[in-house]
Parts: sequence; structure tokens; C-alpha cells
Amino acid sequence: MKYYLFFFCFAVQMALGQTLVPYLQNPTPNSMIVNWKTSSNNETTVMYGTSPTNLNVTFTGTTNIFSDTGYNNNYYYHTAKIANLQPNTKYYYKVKTGTSESAVYNFRTLPLPGQPVTADGKIRFLIMGDNQIKAEPRYDSLTLNAYKKLKEKFGATSDPSDNIALTFMVGDQVDVGTLDHYENVHFKKNVKLSPYLPIQTTVGNHETYGSLGMNSYYAHFYIDEIKYKNISSGNENYYAQQAGNVLFISLSSEHTGSAQQMWLQQILNEANNDPTVDWIISLSHRPYQAEQYVGDISTWVRNTAVPMLTASNKYLMHVGAHHHLYHRGQLKNTPNYQIISGGTAWDQYWGMSTEQDFDDVQKTLTDWTYQIVEVDVDTGKVDIESYSIGGVYHRKYNELIDTFHRYKNQPKPAKPSITNTFTAPITLPLTLNGSAFSTTTNELLNTTQFLISKAADFSVIEKEFYRDFENWFGKDGNGTPDYTKNLNAGVDITKATIASNSITNGIYYVKVRYRDRNMEWSDWSDVKQFEVTGSVVSNPTFTLNKTEYTQNEAITATFTDGPGNNQDWVGIYKKGQNPSAVTSQAYVYTNGQTAGTANFPNGIANKGQYFAGFFANNGYTDIAPRKSFYVGPKVVLSTTSDVYPVGGTVTVNFTNGPNLTKDWIGIYKMGHTPGNVNSTQWSYVTTPAGTLNFTGLAKGYYYAQYFLEDGYTTVGEKVFFKVGDIVTELWTNKAVYTLGENISASWTDSPGIIKDWLGIYPQSINTPDDNFVSYTYFDGITQGTKTINGTALPTTPGNYYMVMFTNDSYTEVSNRVQFQVQGSTLAAEEVKNSTEKNVVLYPNPSKPGQPTFIKSDYPIEKIELLSANGDLLYKSDNVHNQRFSLVNENLPKGVYFVKVHTRKLFTLKLIIQ
Repeated sequence: MKYYLFFFCFAVQMALGQTLVPYLQNPTPNSMIVNWKTSSNNETTVMYGTSPTNLNVTFTGTTNIFSDTGYNNNYYYHTAKIANLQPNTKYYYKVKTGTSESAVYNFRTLPLPGQPVTADGKIRFLIMGDNQIKAEPRYDSLTLNAYKKLKEKFGATSDPSDNIALTFMVGDQVDVGTLDHYENVHFKKNVKLSPYLPIQTTVGNHETYGSLGMNSYYAHFYIDEIKYKNISSGNENYYAQQAGNVLFISLSSEHTGSAQQMWLQQILNEANNDPTVDWIISLSHRPYQAEQYVGDISTWVRNTAVPMLTASNKYLMHVGAHHHLYHRGQLKNTPNYQIISGGTAWDQYWGMSTEQDFDDVQKTLTDWTYQIVEVDVDTGKVDIESYSIGGVYHRKYNELIDTFHRYKNQPKPAKPSITNTFTAPITLPLTLNGSAFSTTTNELLNTTQFLISKAADFSVIEKEFYRDFENWFGKDGNGTPDYTKNLNAGVDITKATIASNSITNGIYYVKVRYRDRNMEWSDWSDVKQFEVTGSVVSNPTFTLNKTEYTQNEAITATFTDGPGNNQDWVGIYKKGQNPSAVTSQAYVYTNGQTAGTANFPNGIANKGQYFAGFFANNGYTDIAPRKSFYVGPKVVLSTTSDVYPVGGTVTVNFTNGPNLTKDWIGIYKMGHTPGNVNSTQWSYVTTPAGTLNFTGLAKGYYYAQYFLEDGYTTVGEKVFFKVGDIVTELWTNKAVYTLGENISASWTDSPGIIKDWLGIYPQSINTPDDNFVSYTYFDGITQGTKTINGTALPTTPGNYYMVMFTNDSYTEVSNRVQFQVQGSTLAAEEVKNSTEKNVVLYPNPSKPGQPTFIKSDYPIEKIELLSANGDLLYKSDNVHNQRFSLVNENLPKGVYFVKVHTRKLFTLKLIIQ
């Protein structure tokens, strides 16, 4: 069902002077939806035909009038769904409202399922993401360059619709879900392409913010009409759409859960048996991986959705956004790509966040980019090009910064070999030499993977070298923060060096495989054996594959650097048992292996806490530290609300508990680690399922967790909640700063999310939005201090405030801290009465012992007297009269600041001479 903000108000108004630019969405082989926005008149007319000079069909659509807090104009949203069209056919059209008409544009319907668009068998798509910024010409520059590139590639006289079937935009189309942003960000910045190419969207986190949030998204788009094989998600958060032989699966990283997972499985079941689908591309706003702002990804996409998708041999790649740069990587064991599309939103450069170089990312480039995906339907080939327009520091002009491809049914590379000859023990360092890359195709080498193990079956990996021929990561020290360094420049990835003392003495096995740029792996090389001597004597390790198991679930223990006795063994015992005094629950001999796995396929039947031990030579001497684990049902916690009032009752529900003796649920503040810090509150549980109530919690961000048997072993996931409206306490080191002076901000009790941020705003902006002075992330630290410096500082004198926001949104979670920025010297005007006519400070300058008066046009709420360094000297609260007398007889000569809190804050300079 389509949701409307306010609708069916058909007042007839003239539309004189309106510029009409249509917006296309939801293409099918037989229909197209045409939208446009006006400020008056409910007429919705589309005239179309197969010739630009003969628009012989007229269609009348519907008009909806939307309203929004703070939006002072009229918002008429026109919708015309043109049906009964022919597949893969170019139509010319124009739209009309009142006396205003658009130019004549054109679109092309989709081909029939499985069919190409062009005569030479191609179907192509554009991918973009993260418009978001209203004030600067970033995203409109990207769409303009994409328009120019299409003209350059396919001919100056061609139209975008001749060669591109549709555009996918991967979330954060707006900064906030308001009518202003949909009109002036998403629609306005897409005008070069939207009249020719239908645009399909993916839900981002910023669509959920603002006065209307997702309701605005639901009102503007018609995603709930989209079906694949008659399967609908039943909502507009996620959907599957076929275009030619490609199935796009648009996931919502903001609405994860079992419902979306079940729907995804239905889609994949149909697609795997659909002969018209050759390729599957998945999309979500939050990405699969990210090397900046590490951890700010969708774990649901990475751990649930993509593993489901990779089970299909039709799966090509996952497209993400959220990080405002371009990145491309490959999944290690399946021929699938994962990219971040390269949005043009808020600046994201090297040095701004926590960064980590991941094996599954080949390049991270801080560029604003878009992609052209070209599918050759007849040959089973896909080629992707990524074009850049640069960024804040350097502009580029449709520079091709990456190409990659996937061709079906191509031979894999030749099996490589390890060319080293091992005739005697080796002293590290050791360089392993792989053979030259060889293939029967034109493909080049992309990746090598060396595995070194003490187990002949490689069940335990001691060392891995996994490298792409290029690895673009981190700031190039010779350039600005947008210059990225290729860490693998000049590196021969067919060689791998094991450093001194990086592995222990003993016998090892090594093998290697090569991957070409078509994502095809070679077979593994033959295994070679070598012995290391003169290194670390021994470093035995012992691990379990999990810490929580369901009853009778298989358990796998992994060991390395064992003594190698035939009767070394792994045993399982109940918590607290003495292995030498009782019989084990289960045991496995290692059969002389120094490294390998011990498998317990039937697991443990009885719920409880257990430990596994690695013991020597049929005795009870521990070779390595024991590992504890839990067997039982997976506990599920939930709260009745995400937010509770101070003094309210927090209700925690639990189900599926093991109900062991003295199991308990603890409440902890964010950032606190159980065992290191006492719980804020706690209570024992005495049933497998039930409810616990906690009262008297101070304001703050908290989590609840289930603990076993009076200890700190946890089972199940944490559940998070907040107590109080404004929780985080924020303060600055001073109240008055000189231009260019660093600002030190400190806080306690932040939400602890990696993209919480500090925003600085002029005091004239009451409702925070993208009109900030600056934004600063601080890695989600729950309590700490951040120095604001450089370009994040205000550049002009004035009154400002700082406030903390959570999760990349405009949701305020802290108090606002007001401060003033002064010029480096006193201007003549600053010595006089006031910065505003509404508040007067006199006499000024004054003398010691002489009273100074403040006169305000509005009731005064509070007055603060501060030193030149920003130290608070005097404060008077709840002053409601029109005039206040400040006796300064104890003030020495100098410069002071008086902060007057009325309907807004006034900061005045007081000089004592």
C-alpha cells in the first residue's frame, strides 16, 4: 500500500513560471512511472509517443499534496504510471501541469526477461550512491559527468536511454527525510539523468532521519509495486527487480531481521531455477566491508545475506555505500566482488578515523565515483568501469580509476608450484618461491595465497600470505589526505617471506594457489615439506571453534605445537571437575600430530558449562591453557522499550535460558566490561523464561546481558537501551576562544556508536541540519576528550554551540555547549555597548567598584560572568526582571565576558579600566 503524507487536495492553481523536470522510476517491459513536483496546480498530464514530433497519446495521472514541518511552499507531487507499452522500446514524452510543460525527453522500457537492450546484445546500468549534501555542487557534478561520459562513450547524438537501462542509487539520497531535501537534493541534483533513466533507490540510514523520516521515502517512491516472480516483500524497505538477464536484490541494512532473510531465500530459490536470470547483484546502504571507520558496516549483510547469496552460481557482486569513497575487493573463496560505490557526501579521507588494511579489499580510494556496468547477454560477460570526479582536494574529469570483470565458463589458471628445494632444515628467514603465473587465457595475475601448516591436511593454518597484485590503502605521505598509497607497488606476490622467529621450530607443509583477474582460482600446488630449526622452541596453542554450543552440536578443537606423542589427547569435562579424578565427558587422541583438529561430532547432550583440555601422553599434564564453553539453548533477551524515563522501570524479558544455579542478568553502562567493572544492577533468574524489572537507573546508555552460574560467562546477545532523554554530558575547556584556537571537548555516557559525532553550529541555527560549521567523529568512545582543530574550527567571530549526535544522524544526545569565538584583537565595535540591540551593557568600559547594568528587551533567565580565559567567575540563575545590576567592585582591571541568556544567548565584552 502506498503511504501518503497528505493527499487528494485538488485546489486548482496556476502553474505559471514553473520548470518541469520529470523523474522516472519502476521500469518494466510494459510500463514506466513518471513523477514531477510543482508548487501549484493538480493537473498531471503526460503526452507520449514513439516519435519526438508525434506525442499522440495523452495520459492523466494523479496528484498528491504533501506537507512537512518547516516547509513553507506548496508541494504537489505528480504521478503517472504509463502502462500497455512495448518491451525495449524508446518513447518520447513531455509532462504538463497547467500552462507549464517540460521539454521533450525520452525513456526506454526494459527488455523482456533475459533479453538485451542493444542490437549488439548489451544491457547496461549506472550505479551511484550517497547524494546527501544540499549546499555544495557535488552530486549534481557527478550526475553531470556521468551524462557527459555516456555521450562520450556512445556518441554525442545518443540519449542516455539508448545505452543505459536504469540507475541504482545505494541509499542516503537525502541528508534528512524532509520535503526540502527530496526536492532540492535527490530530485534537483538528478535532473541531467532522471528524465531519461529510471532511478531505483536503496534505503540508507539518512532516509530514516528528519521530520518525516521513512514516511517521505514511502510517499515519493512506489517500491511496494515491484515484484519478482510475483514475490513481493510487502513493504518498500527491500525488493528484487529484474532487468534483462540481471536480478537486482536491494536489501535494507536498516531493517534487518528474519522477515527479510526469509524473503531473500524465497527470491534466491526462484532465481536459481530461472533460465532468464544469469546474474544477481545485491545492494545495501551499509557495506560488506570498510577500511575506514572500521566496523561501520552491516554485519547482517556480511554474515547472513551475502553467505546466502554466494550459494548461487549466478551471484556477481555486492554494492554498498555509507562510506563516502570508492573501494573494491573480492570474497576469498567465491568469485564475487564487493564494492563501495563512491558517494559524494561528507568528506572522508585518510587520517579521519580508525583504519585497517583488510585482505578482502584490494583498493580504497577517497574519490567521488560512479560505475557503468555492462552485461553482454549473449557471451556471459560483465565489465564494470568506475569513473572519478576527484574530491575536495583534487578535481578529476571522468578519470577511469578501476575496471573489473567476470566472464562465465572461462578456464582457470594453470596449477602453480613451490620451486624451493628443501634438502635440510631451514633457518628463518625463508623466502618461498612460487612458479610463474600461467594461463591459457589473456587474464593477468590478481591474487596469490600461500598457506603454511604443521598439519599435513592443513586443518590448522600457522601462517597465511594472501595478497593482491595491488593494495591501495592509507595516505601517501607525499600528498594530501586524498592520495592513497599502493602498498604492493614493486612487490612480487609469487614470493612470500617467513620472517625470523615468526613460526616455531618443527616440520611444516606449504602450498600455493593463484587467482586471475576473472576471479578464477587455480588448483592448489603440490604440497612441499620443510623443517624449521633455530627458531622459537615451542608455543603450543589450543582453541575451540565456538564458545557457545547447542546440545549435541559438533565441537571442534584446534591445536598447534603439541609434543607429537601418539597418545596426546583432548578431553571435555564439566566446569569444576578434576580430570585426574573423574571420567571425561568425551575424549579424542591426536595420534602423534603436532597440529590438527580434534572433532566431537555428537557434541555434549546435557546443558551446562564445560571445559576442553589438551593433555600430554595419556596423562593429565596440560599442554596449553584450557578452554571454557557453554552447552545449551541460545538465550534471547529483550526490553519493552528502547528508551525509559529517569526513575522509570526497565523491563527485561528473557527466554530460552538454561536456568542453571545462580544464573543472573546484569545491567551495565555502555563501555563497561563485566568483571572489570561492577554491574549497575543485577538479579538472579530462577526460570527458563521470565521478566525482570530494574528501577532507579540514572540517565545513561545501558545494556543487559545473561550470565551463567554466578560468574561472568555470558550467553546470548546483549540488549541495549537508554534511560533519559538527553543522556550524554558534554562540555568544553573554555567558554571564549580566539579565532584559530583549538577547542577541547569532553563527554561522558555517549551511545558508543562509531559514527557518533560532534557538530558545531552558529547559535542562530536552532534546529540542527547540514548547515553546521563542522562535524567531528570520535570513534564511538563512550567517555573521553577530543581536540577540535584546523578546518573544524569556526572561521569567523561569533556565538556558537557544540552538540553530540548519534549514529551519523541529527538526533541530539547531549546538552548544547555554547561558546564564543573572538577576533585576535579588540575591534572598536566590540568595546562598545552590545553585539545586539536587544541587550545593552552599560557603562562599558567601566571602573573598579562602579556598577554595570544589563538591559534586555526580553526577560533574563541567567547571567554568567567569565574571565578572558573562559573561567566562570559568577552566575545568577532564574532572573526574570527586565534589568539586572552587576556590582563589579571586586573585579581587577581587565577584559571579561558577560553571557546573557534570554530568548537566545548574547555574549558581551566588558572592560574594566
